[in-house]
Amino acid sequence: MTRRRNRPIRQAESKADPNIQVVVAQQGVATPAQMPRNMRAYIQEGYRSNGTVFRVVGHIARAGAGIKWKHYTDEKKKREMPNSDLLQLWNMPAPKTAGTSFREAMLAYYCLTGNSYILGINAATNQAGKFDELYNLRPDHTKIKVDNNGPLYYEFGNFSPPRRYGDPFVMHNKLFAGNDDVYGMSPIEVAAMDVDIQKAGKKWNLGLMSNMARPGGAWVTDALLGDTEYKQLKEEIRKKFAGPRNAGETAILHGGVKWQSMSMSPYELDWLESSTKGDRDIAGIFFNFPLFLLGLADSTYSNQEEARYALYTEIVFPILDTFQDSLNMWLTPRYGGFLGYDQEDVEAIQARLQEAKGQASDRATAEFTASTATFLEAREIQGRPKLNVKDFVIINQIPVHVEDLDDYIAAMSGKAINPPPPPPMLPPPGQTTVTEVPNDVTDTPDSTSNAPGKSLHLAVKVLNLQTDAEKAAYMKSVESQTRSPSWSSKARSKV
Repeated sequence: MTRRRNRPIRQAESKADPNIQVVVAQQGVATPAQMPRNMRAYIQEGYRSNGTVFRVVGHIARAGAGIKWKHYTDEKKKREMPNSDLLQLWNMPAPKTAGTSFREAMLAYYCLTGNSYILGINAATNQAGKFDELYNLRPDHTKIKVDNNGPLYYEFGNFSPPRRYGDPFVMHNKLFAGNDDVYGMSPIEVAAMDVDIQKAGKKWNLGLMSNMARPGGAWVTDALLGDTEYKQLKEEIRKKFAGPRNAGETAILHGGVKWQSMSMSPYELDWLESSTKGDRDIAGIFFNFPLFLLGLADSTYSNQEEARYALYTEIVFPILDTFQDSLNMWLTPRYGGFLGYDQEDVEAIQARLQEAKGQASDRATAEFTASTATFLEAREIQGRPKLNVKDFVIINQIPVHVEDLDDYIAAMSGKAINPPPPPPMLPPPGQTTVTEVPNDVTDTPDSTSNAPGKSLHLAVKVLNLQTDAEKAAYMKSVESQTRSPSWSSKARSKV
Protein backbone atom coordinates (compact mmCIF):
# COMPACT_ATOMS: atom_id res chain seq x y z
CA MET A 1 0.00 0.00 0.00
CA THR A 2 2.86 2.37 0.83
CA ARG A 3 4.56 1.74 -2.48
CA ARG A 4 1.32 2.52 -4.28
CA ARG A 5 0.89 5.80 -2.43
CA ASN A 6 4.48 6.98 -2.93
CA ARG A 7 4.78 6.18 -6.60
CA PRO A 8 4.66 9.18 -8.96
CA ILE A 9 1.34 9.96 -10.58
CA ARG A 10 1.25 9.03 -14.22
CA GLN A 11 0.63 11.72 -16.77
CA ALA A 12 -2.97 12.19 -17.79
CA GLU A 13 -2.27 11.73 -21.46
CA SER A 14 -0.71 8.26 -20.98
CA LYS A 15 -2.95 5.79 -19.13
CA ALA A 16 -4.96 7.83 -16.64
CA ASP A 17 -8.74 7.34 -16.64
CA PRO A 18 -10.28 10.55 -18.04
CA ASN A 19 -13.52 10.00 -16.11
CA ILE A 20 -11.67 9.69 -12.81
CA GLN A 21 -9.72 12.85 -13.68
CA VAL A 22 -12.98 14.80 -13.66
CA VAL A 23 -13.74 13.55 -10.15
CA VAL A 24 -10.21 14.42 -8.96
CA ALA A 25 -10.44 17.87 -10.52
CA GLN A 26 -13.68 18.59 -8.68
CA GLN A 27 -12.84 17.05 -5.31
CA GLY A 28 -9.06 16.89 -5.16
CA VAL A 29 -6.54 14.06 -4.90
CA ALA A 30 -6.87 11.57 -2.02
CA THR A 31 -10.15 13.02 -0.79
CA PRO A 32 -13.23 10.82 -0.34
CA ALA A 33 -15.35 10.76 -3.46
CA GLN A 34 -18.71 12.26 -2.52
CA MET A 35 -21.64 9.90 -2.44
CA PRO A 36 -24.57 11.76 -3.98
CA ARG A 37 -26.99 9.28 -2.42
CA ASN A 38 -27.62 8.09 1.09
CA MET A 39 -26.85 4.38 1.00
CA ARG A 40 -27.87 3.93 4.61
CA ALA A 41 -31.33 5.25 3.73
CA TYR A 42 -31.58 2.76 0.90
CA ILE A 43 -30.99 -0.06 3.36
CA GLN A 44 -33.22 1.36 6.09
CA GLU A 45 -36.13 2.68 4.04
CA GLY A 46 -35.94 0.26 1.14
CA TYR A 47 -34.91 -3.10 2.56
CA ARG A 48 -36.01 -2.86 6.19
CA SER A 49 -39.26 -0.94 5.63
CA ASN A 50 -40.62 -2.19 2.31
CA GLY A 51 -41.89 -5.73 1.94
CA THR A 52 -41.48 -5.84 -1.83
CA VAL A 53 -37.81 -4.81 -1.77
CA PHE A 54 -37.17 -7.21 1.10
CA ARG A 55 -38.63 -10.16 -0.81
CA VAL A 56 -36.96 -9.31 -4.12
CA VAL A 57 -33.47 -8.83 -2.65
CA GLY A 58 -33.86 -11.89 -0.44
CA HIS A 59 -34.88 -14.12 -3.36
CA ILE A 60 -31.94 -13.01 -5.50
CA ALA A 61 -29.35 -13.22 -2.70
CA ARG A 62 -30.43 -16.65 -1.46
CA ALA A 63 -30.71 -18.09 -4.97
CA GLY A 64 -27.21 -16.93 -5.85
CA ALA A 65 -25.68 -17.97 -2.51
CA GLY A 66 -26.90 -21.55 -2.87
CA ILE A 67 -24.97 -22.20 -6.09
CA LYS A 68 -21.77 -24.19 -5.58
CA TRP A 69 -18.47 -22.83 -6.86
CA LYS A 70 -15.61 -24.96 -8.15
CA HIS A 71 -11.89 -24.45 -8.70
CA TYR A 72 -10.90 -25.52 -12.21
CA THR A 73 -7.50 -25.84 -13.81
CA ASP A 74 -8.44 -23.44 -16.64
CA GLU A 75 -11.35 -21.59 -18.22
CA LYS A 76 -12.55 -24.69 -20.08
CA LYS A 77 -13.88 -26.08 -16.78
CA LYS A 78 -12.95 -29.64 -17.65
CA ARG A 79 -10.79 -30.58 -14.65
CA GLU A 80 -11.46 -29.64 -11.03
CA MET A 81 -9.19 -29.09 -8.05
CA PRO A 82 -11.53 -30.07 -5.21
CA ASN A 83 -9.24 -29.56 -2.21
CA SER A 84 -7.38 -26.41 -3.24
CA ASP A 85 -6.59 -23.55 -0.86
CA LEU A 86 -8.70 -21.17 -2.92
CA LEU A 87 -11.80 -23.36 -2.70
CA GLN A 88 -11.38 -23.82 1.05
CA LEU A 89 -11.11 -20.06 1.48
CA TRP A 90 -14.17 -19.43 -0.71
CA ASN A 91 -16.25 -21.98 1.24
CA MET A 92 -15.10 -20.62 4.62
CA PRO A 93 -13.88 -17.05 4.06
CA ALA A 94 -13.58 -16.15 7.74
CA PRO A 95 -13.86 -17.83 11.15
CA LYS A 96 -17.50 -18.68 11.98
CA THR A 97 -18.59 -17.48 8.52
CA ALA A 98 -19.97 -19.97 6.01
CA GLY A 99 -19.49 -19.49 2.31
CA THR A 100 -23.23 -19.31 1.63
CA SER A 101 -23.73 -16.56 4.22
CA PHE A 102 -20.77 -14.65 2.83
CA ARG A 103 -22.09 -14.82 -0.74
CA GLU A 104 -25.64 -13.94 0.37
CA ALA A 105 -24.38 -10.72 1.96
CA MET A 106 -22.20 -10.02 -1.08
CA LEU A 107 -25.17 -10.26 -3.47
CA ALA A 108 -27.57 -8.44 -1.12
CA TYR A 109 -25.26 -5.43 -0.79
CA TYR A 110 -24.84 -5.40 -4.56
CA CYS A 111 -28.59 -5.36 -5.19
CA LEU A 112 -29.41 -2.87 -2.42
CA THR A 113 -26.74 -0.22 -2.96
CA GLY A 114 -25.28 -1.08 -6.38
CA ASN A 115 -21.88 -1.66 -4.72
CA SER A 116 -20.08 -4.66 -3.28
CA TYR A 117 -16.73 -4.50 -1.49
CA ILE A 118 -14.75 -7.65 -0.61
CA LEU A 119 -11.70 -7.24 1.61
CA GLY A 120 -8.84 -9.74 1.53
CA ILE A 121 -6.43 -10.01 4.47
CA ASN A 122 -3.14 -11.88 4.84
CA ALA A 123 -0.72 -11.85 7.74
CA ALA A 124 2.20 -10.57 5.66
CA THR A 125 0.14 -7.78 4.02
CA ASN A 126 1.51 -9.02 0.71
CA GLN A 127 -0.30 -7.37 -2.18
CA ALA A 128 0.18 -10.41 -4.46
CA GLY A 129 0.09 -13.12 -1.79
CA LYS A 130 -2.63 -15.53 -0.81
CA PHE A 131 -5.37 -14.30 1.50
CA ASP A 132 -6.10 -15.79 4.90
CA GLU A 133 -9.59 -14.30 5.29
CA LEU A 134 -12.26 -12.52 3.24
CA TYR A 135 -14.84 -10.01 4.50
CA ASN A 136 -17.74 -8.02 3.07
CA LEU A 137 -17.42 -4.30 3.74
CA ARG A 138 -20.69 -2.46 4.31
CA PRO A 139 -21.18 -0.03 1.42
CA ASP A 140 -22.67 2.67 3.65
CA HIS A 141 -19.43 2.70 5.70
CA THR A 142 -17.00 2.58 2.77
CA LYS A 143 -15.56 5.59 0.99
CA ILE A 144 -13.27 5.48 -2.02
CA LYS A 145 -10.31 7.83 -2.34
CA VAL A 146 -9.05 8.24 -5.88
CA ASP A 147 -6.20 9.74 -7.86
CA ASN A 148 -5.81 10.17 -11.60
CA ASN A 149 -5.27 6.43 -12.03
CA GLY A 150 -8.38 5.31 -10.18
CA PRO A 151 -8.95 4.12 -6.60
CA LEU A 152 -6.02 4.92 -4.34
CA TYR A 153 -7.35 3.26 -1.20
CA TYR A 154 -10.63 2.50 0.57
CA GLU A 155 -11.56 4.15 3.86
CA PHE A 156 -13.89 2.14 6.07
CA GLY A 157 -15.89 3.22 9.11
CA ASN A 158 -15.71 6.26 11.34
CA PHE A 159 -12.66 5.18 13.28
CA SER A 160 -9.94 7.49 14.53
CA PRO A 161 -7.53 7.13 12.86
CA PRO A 162 -9.58 5.80 9.92
CA ARG A 163 -8.98 2.29 8.64
CA ARG A 164 -7.57 2.36 5.15
CA TYR A 165 -7.12 -0.58 2.81
CA GLY A 166 -5.04 -0.41 -0.34
CA ASP A 167 -6.61 -1.02 -3.72
CA PRO A 168 -4.98 -4.49 -4.20
CA PHE A 169 -6.73 -5.75 -1.05
CA VAL A 170 -10.29 -4.73 -2.04
CA MET A 171 -12.47 -5.96 -4.89
CA HIS A 172 -15.17 -3.47 -5.87
CA ASN A 173 -18.13 -4.47 -8.06
CA LYS A 174 -20.72 -1.90 -8.99
CA LEU A 175 -23.78 -1.37 -11.12
CA PHE A 176 -23.57 1.11 -13.97
CA ALA A 177 -24.41 4.61 -12.73
CA GLY A 178 -24.21 6.73 -15.87
CA ASN A 179 -22.92 9.97 -14.40
CA ASP A 180 -20.86 8.48 -11.55
CA ASP A 181 -17.53 6.83 -12.33
CA VAL A 182 -16.65 5.87 -8.75
CA TYR A 183 -19.76 4.41 -7.14
CA GLY A 184 -22.51 2.21 -8.52
CA MET A 185 -26.17 3.15 -8.64
CA SER A 186 -28.69 1.48 -6.38
CA PRO A 187 -31.93 0.17 -7.90
CA ILE A 188 -33.72 1.63 -4.86
CA GLU A 189 -32.78 5.09 -6.09
CA VAL A 190 -34.94 4.51 -9.14
CA ALA A 191 -37.71 2.87 -7.11
CA ALA A 192 -37.59 5.48 -4.31
CA MET A 193 -40.86 7.12 -5.33
CA ASP A 194 -42.73 3.82 -5.42
CA VAL A 195 -41.25 2.86 -2.06
CA ASP A 196 -42.37 6.18 -0.54
CA ILE A 197 -45.88 5.80 -1.96
CA GLN A 198 -46.26 2.33 -0.53
CA LYS A 199 -44.90 3.37 2.83
CA ALA A 200 -47.19 6.41 3.02
CA GLY A 201 -50.18 4.31 2.00
CA LYS A 202 -49.50 1.74 4.70
CA LYS A 203 -49.18 4.46 7.33
CA TRP A 204 -52.45 5.96 6.12
CA ASN A 205 -54.14 2.57 6.37
CA LEU A 206 -52.76 2.10 9.87
CA GLY A 207 -54.10 5.47 10.95
CA LEU A 208 -57.38 4.72 9.25
CA MET A 209 -57.78 1.45 11.15
CA SER A 210 -57.02 3.26 14.41
CA ASN A 211 -59.72 5.84 13.77
CA MET A 212 -62.95 3.95 13.17
CA ALA A 213 -61.68 2.64 9.82
CA ARG A 214 -63.16 5.75 8.26
CA PRO A 215 -61.61 8.46 6.14
CA GLY A 216 -61.20 11.84 7.75
CA GLY A 217 -64.39 13.78 8.43
CA ALA A 218 -66.46 15.60 11.06
CA TRP A 219 -69.60 15.15 13.17
CA VAL A 220 -71.87 18.02 12.18
CA THR A 221 -74.95 19.34 14.05
CA ASP A 222 -77.06 22.44 13.70
CA ALA A 223 -77.38 22.78 17.45
CA LEU A 224 -75.05 24.98 19.43
CA LEU A 225 -72.94 22.90 21.81
CA GLY A 226 -71.28 24.20 24.89
CA ASP A 227 -67.79 23.28 25.99
CA THR A 228 -69.01 20.57 28.35
CA GLU A 229 -71.36 19.04 25.80
CA TYR A 230 -68.68 19.17 23.12
CA LYS A 231 -66.11 17.37 25.27
CA GLN A 232 -68.63 14.74 26.38
CA LEU A 233 -69.69 14.02 22.79
CA LYS A 234 -66.10 13.79 21.58
CA GLU A 235 -65.11 11.44 24.41
CA GLU A 236 -68.15 9.26 23.83
CA ILE A 237 -67.39 8.94 20.12
CA ARG A 238 -63.74 8.09 20.82
CA LYS A 239 -64.60 5.38 23.35
CA LYS A 240 -67.40 3.73 21.40
CA PHE A 241 -66.16 3.91 17.84
CA ALA A 242 -62.38 4.47 17.73
CA GLY A 243 -59.81 1.66 17.58
CA PRO A 244 -59.87 -1.93 16.31
CA ARG A 245 -61.83 -3.14 19.38
CA ASN A 246 -64.85 -1.08 18.35
CA ALA A 247 -64.73 -2.17 14.71
CA GLY A 248 -68.25 -2.75 13.38
CA GLU A 249 -70.06 -0.77 16.11
CA THR A 250 -73.24 0.92 14.94
CA ALA A 251 -73.47 4.66 15.49
CA ILE A 252 -76.76 6.04 16.92
CA LEU A 253 -77.00 9.69 16.13
CA HIS A 254 -79.46 12.09 17.84
CA GLY A 255 -79.94 15.77 18.19
CA GLY A 256 -79.39 16.33 14.48
CA VAL A 257 -75.79 15.03 14.53
CA LYS A 258 -74.55 13.62 11.20
CA TRP A 259 -71.26 12.51 9.68
CA GLN A 260 -69.59 14.60 7.00
CA SER A 261 -66.65 13.04 5.11
CA MET A 262 -63.75 15.39 4.41
CA SER A 263 -61.37 13.10 2.43
CA MET A 264 -61.46 10.49 -0.28
CA SER A 265 -62.44 6.97 0.66
CA PRO A 266 -60.20 3.94 0.03
CA TYR A 267 -62.52 2.99 -2.82
CA GLU A 268 -61.97 6.37 -4.42
CA LEU A 269 -58.22 6.06 -4.02
CA ASP A 270 -58.31 2.44 -5.31
CA TRP A 271 -55.64 1.64 -2.79
CA LEU A 272 -55.35 -2.08 -3.52
CA GLU A 273 -54.76 -1.54 -7.21
CA SER A 274 -52.25 1.20 -6.45
CA SER A 275 -50.31 -1.07 -4.10
CA THR A 276 -50.22 -3.88 -6.67
CA LYS A 277 -48.97 -1.49 -9.33
CA GLY A 278 -46.22 -0.34 -6.98
CA ASP A 279 -45.13 -3.95 -6.44
CA ARG A 280 -44.97 -4.51 -10.18
CA ASP A 281 -42.95 -1.35 -10.74
CA ILE A 282 -40.44 -2.23 -8.00
CA ALA A 283 -40.07 -5.78 -9.31
CA GLY A 284 -39.42 -4.45 -12.81
CA ILE A 285 -36.74 -2.08 -11.53
CA PHE A 286 -34.96 -4.90 -9.70
CA PHE A 287 -33.72 -6.69 -12.82
CA ASN A 288 -37.25 -7.53 -14.04
CA PHE A 289 -37.94 -9.83 -11.10
CA PRO A 290 -40.58 -12.56 -11.84
CA LEU A 291 -43.98 -11.42 -10.59
CA PHE A 292 -45.05 -14.95 -9.74
CA LEU A 293 -42.56 -15.10 -6.86
CA LEU A 294 -44.29 -12.03 -5.38
CA GLY A 295 -47.74 -13.57 -5.65
CA LEU A 296 -48.79 -11.25 -8.48
CA ALA A 297 -49.36 -13.90 -11.15
CA ASP A 298 -51.56 -16.95 -11.56
CA SER A 299 -50.34 -19.81 -9.39
CA THR A 300 -49.85 -22.79 -11.68
CA TYR A 301 -47.06 -25.32 -11.90
CA SER A 302 -46.06 -24.07 -15.33
CA ASN A 303 -45.84 -20.47 -14.11
CA GLN A 304 -43.81 -21.57 -11.09
CA GLU A 305 -41.32 -23.42 -13.26
CA GLU A 306 -41.03 -20.51 -15.68
CA ALA A 307 -40.57 -18.02 -12.84
CA ARG A 308 -37.78 -20.01 -11.22
CA TYR A 309 -36.09 -20.50 -14.58
CA ALA A 310 -36.30 -16.75 -15.31
CA LEU A 311 -34.95 -15.92 -11.84
CA TYR A 312 -31.74 -17.83 -12.51
CA THR A 313 -31.19 -17.22 -16.21
CA GLU A 314 -32.12 -13.52 -16.34
CA ILE A 315 -31.00 -12.28 -12.91
CA VAL A 316 -28.81 -14.61 -10.84
CA PHE A 317 -26.51 -15.93 -13.58
CA PRO A 318 -25.68 -12.50 -15.09
CA ILE A 319 -24.84 -11.16 -11.62
CA LEU A 320 -22.69 -14.19 -10.82
CA ASP A 321 -20.93 -13.81 -14.17
CA THR A 322 -19.89 -10.32 -13.12
CA PHE A 323 -18.46 -11.57 -9.83
CA GLN A 324 -16.83 -14.56 -11.54
CA ASP A 325 -14.91 -12.30 -13.92
CA SER A 326 -13.86 -9.97 -11.11
CA LEU A 327 -12.73 -12.80 -8.86
CA ASN A 328 -10.61 -14.32 -11.62
CA MET A 329 -8.86 -10.97 -12.09
CA TRP A 330 -8.39 -10.16 -8.40
CA LEU A 331 -8.39 -13.38 -6.33
CA THR A 332 -7.61 -16.36 -8.58
CA PRO A 333 -4.18 -15.15 -9.86
CA ARG A 334 -2.90 -15.52 -6.30
CA TYR A 335 -3.68 -19.25 -6.40
CA GLY A 336 -3.76 -20.18 -10.08
CA GLY A 337 -6.49 -21.91 -12.05
CA PHE A 338 -10.01 -20.62 -12.61
CA LEU A 339 -12.79 -20.07 -10.02
CA GLY A 340 -16.28 -20.50 -11.39
CA TYR A 341 -19.71 -21.99 -10.88
CA ASP A 342 -21.51 -24.71 -12.82
CA GLN A 343 -25.00 -23.89 -14.05
CA GLU A 344 -25.79 -27.58 -14.36
CA ASP A 345 -25.72 -27.91 -10.57
CA VAL A 346 -28.80 -25.69 -10.25
CA GLU A 347 -31.80 -27.93 -9.75
CA ALA A 348 -34.29 -25.37 -11.08
CA ILE A 349 -32.84 -25.44 -14.59
CA GLN A 350 -31.51 -29.00 -14.83
CA ALA A 351 -34.61 -30.16 -16.71
CA ARG A 352 -34.22 -27.31 -19.21
CA LEU A 353 -30.53 -28.04 -19.68
CA GLN A 354 -31.17 -31.74 -20.21
CA GLU A 355 -33.87 -30.91 -22.72
CA ALA A 356 -31.51 -28.55 -24.53
CA LYS A 357 -28.79 -31.21 -24.55
CA GLY A 358 -31.25 -33.73 -25.96
CA GLN A 359 -32.20 -31.37 -28.75
CA ALA A 360 -28.53 -30.67 -29.50
CA SER A 361 -27.82 -34.42 -29.60
CA ASP A 362 -30.70 -35.03 -32.00
CA ARG A 363 -29.55 -32.17 -34.19
CA ALA A 364 -25.97 -33.52 -34.26
CA THR A 365 -27.21 -36.99 -35.20
CA ALA A 366 -29.39 -35.58 -37.97
CA GLU A 367 -26.52 -33.50 -39.37
CA PHE A 368 -24.13 -36.46 -39.24
CA THR A 369 -26.64 -38.69 -41.01
CA ALA A 370 -27.28 -36.01 -43.63
CA SER A 371 -23.51 -35.74 -44.33
CA THR A 372 -23.42 -32.08 -43.21
CA ALA A 373 -21.24 -32.75 -40.15
CA THR A 374 -18.29 -35.00 -39.53
CA PHE A 375 -18.06 -37.57 -36.78
CA LEU A 376 -15.93 -35.41 -34.47
CA GLU A 377 -18.07 -32.33 -35.13
CA ALA A 378 -21.19 -34.25 -34.16
CA ARG A 379 -19.56 -35.38 -30.90
CA GLU A 380 -18.54 -31.82 -30.14
CA ILE A 381 -22.12 -30.61 -30.61
CA GLN A 382 -23.30 -33.35 -28.25
CA GLY A 383 -20.77 -32.21 -25.65
CA ARG A 384 -18.80 -35.43 -25.67
CA PRO A 385 -14.99 -35.68 -25.45
CA LYS A 386 -12.94 -35.81 -28.62
CA LEU A 387 -11.66 -39.23 -29.73
CA ASN A 388 -8.17 -39.78 -31.09
CA VAL A 389 -9.36 -41.19 -34.44
CA LYS A 390 -9.42 -39.98 -38.02
CA ASP A 391 -12.39 -37.77 -38.73
CA PHE A 392 -14.83 -39.02 -41.33
CA VAL A 393 -18.18 -38.24 -42.89
CA ILE A 394 -20.97 -40.53 -44.06
CA ILE A 395 -21.72 -40.25 -47.83
CA ASN A 396 -24.29 -42.63 -49.28
CA GLN A 397 -23.95 -44.77 -46.13
CA ILE A 398 -20.22 -45.13 -46.81
CA PRO A 399 -17.71 -43.71 -44.27
CA VAL A 400 -15.12 -41.56 -46.05
CA HIS A 401 -12.16 -40.01 -44.24
CA VAL A 402 -11.95 -36.26 -44.47
CA GLU A 403 -8.50 -36.33 -46.08
CA ASP A 404 -9.82 -38.67 -48.80
CA LEU A 405 -12.81 -36.53 -49.75
CA ASP A 406 -11.11 -34.96 -52.80
CA ASP A 407 -10.20 -38.34 -54.28
CA TYR A 408 -13.66 -39.72 -53.54
CA ILE A 409 -15.36 -36.77 -55.22
CA ALA A 410 -13.09 -37.05 -58.25
CA ALA A 411 -13.86 -40.76 -58.55
CA MET A 412 -17.58 -40.19 -58.22
CA SER A 413 -17.48 -37.52 -60.93
CA GLY A 414 -15.84 -39.97 -63.41
CA LYS A 415 -12.49 -38.26 -63.69
CA ALA A 416 -10.41 -41.01 -62.13
CA ILE A 417 -12.36 -44.25 -62.64
CA ASN A 418 -10.30 -47.35 -63.67
CA PRO A 419 -6.97 -45.62 -64.33
CA PRO A 420 -4.61 -47.33 -66.91
CA PRO A 421 -2.01 -49.79 -65.57
CA PRO A 422 1.59 -48.61 -65.30
CA PRO A 423 3.90 -49.25 -68.34
CA PRO A 424 6.04 -52.46 -68.35
CA MET A 425 9.51 -52.26 -66.96
CA LEU A 426 12.22 -52.70 -69.68
CA PRO A 427 15.79 -53.79 -68.90
CA PRO A 428 18.60 -51.28 -69.09
CA PRO A 429 20.04 -50.50 -72.55
CA GLY A 430 22.58 -52.97 -74.04
CA GLN A 431 21.17 -56.08 -72.36
CA THR A 432 19.26 -58.86 -74.12
CA THR A 433 18.15 -61.92 -72.23
CA VAL A 434 17.05 -65.18 -73.80
CA THR A 435 15.33 -67.65 -71.52
CA GLU A 436 14.06 -71.09 -72.43
CA VAL A 437 10.68 -71.79 -70.92
CA PRO A 438 9.58 -75.43 -71.01
CA ASN A 439 6.05 -76.00 -72.14
CA ASP A 440 4.55 -79.28 -70.89
CA VAL A 441 1.37 -78.83 -72.88
CA THR A 442 0.95 -81.94 -75.02
CA ASP A 443 -1.16 -81.92 -78.10
CA THR A 444 -4.13 -84.13 -77.83
CA PRO A 445 -3.88 -86.69 -80.67
CA ASP A 446 -6.63 -86.88 -83.17
CA SER A 447 -9.32 -89.44 -82.43
CA THR A 448 -8.46 -91.26 -85.65
CA SER A 449 -4.68 -91.23 -85.10
CA ASN A 450 -2.51 -93.26 -82.73
CA ALA A 451 0.59 -91.00 -82.95
CA PRO A 452 2.12 -90.08 -79.61
CA GLY A 453 1.94 -86.49 -78.37
CA LYS A 454 4.94 -84.23 -78.87
CA SER A 455 6.38 -81.82 -76.31
CA LEU A 456 7.33 -78.46 -77.75
CA HIS A 457 9.93 -76.11 -76.25
CA LEU A 458 9.47 -72.38 -76.87
CA ALA A 459 12.17 -69.79 -76.53
CA VAL A 460 11.26 -66.37 -75.12
CA LYS A 461 13.50 -63.55 -76.24
CA VAL A 462 13.48 -60.18 -74.47
CA LEU A 463 14.53 -57.48 -76.89
CA ASN A 464 16.06 -54.17 -76.08
CA LEU A 465 14.54 -51.77 -78.60
CA GLN A 466 16.25 -48.44 -78.50
CA THR A 467 15.13 -46.42 -81.54
CA ASP A 468 11.73 -45.77 -83.04
CA ALA A 469 12.71 -47.67 -86.20
CA GLU A 470 13.55 -50.84 -84.23
CA LYS A 471 10.24 -50.60 -82.41
CA ALA A 472 8.29 -50.17 -85.69
CA ALA A 473 10.03 -53.15 -87.32
CA TYR A 474 9.33 -55.33 -84.32
CA MET A 475 5.65 -54.38 -84.32
CA LYS A 476 5.33 -55.25 -88.03
CA SER A 477 6.86 -58.69 -87.44
CA VAL A 478 4.41 -59.32 -84.66
CA GLU A 479 1.50 -58.29 -86.84
CA SER A 480 2.65 -60.59 -89.66
CA GLN A 481 2.86 -63.52 -87.28
CA THR A 482 -0.65 -62.88 -86.04
CA ARG A 483 -1.96 -62.92 -89.63
CA SER A 484 -0.19 -66.21 -90.58
CA PRO A 485 -1.79 -69.58 -89.70
CA SER A 486 -0.91 -70.92 -86.33
CA TRP A 487 1.67 -73.71 -85.87
CA SER A 488 -1.04 -76.13 -84.79
CA SER A 489 -2.93 -75.84 -88.08
CA LYS A 490 0.36 -76.37 -90.02
CA ALA A 491 1.15 -79.45 -87.95
CA ARG A 492 -2.26 -80.97 -88.57
CA SER A 493 -1.96 -80.41 -92.33
CA LYS A 494 1.43 -82.19 -92.39
CA VAL A 495 0.15 -85.11 -90.37
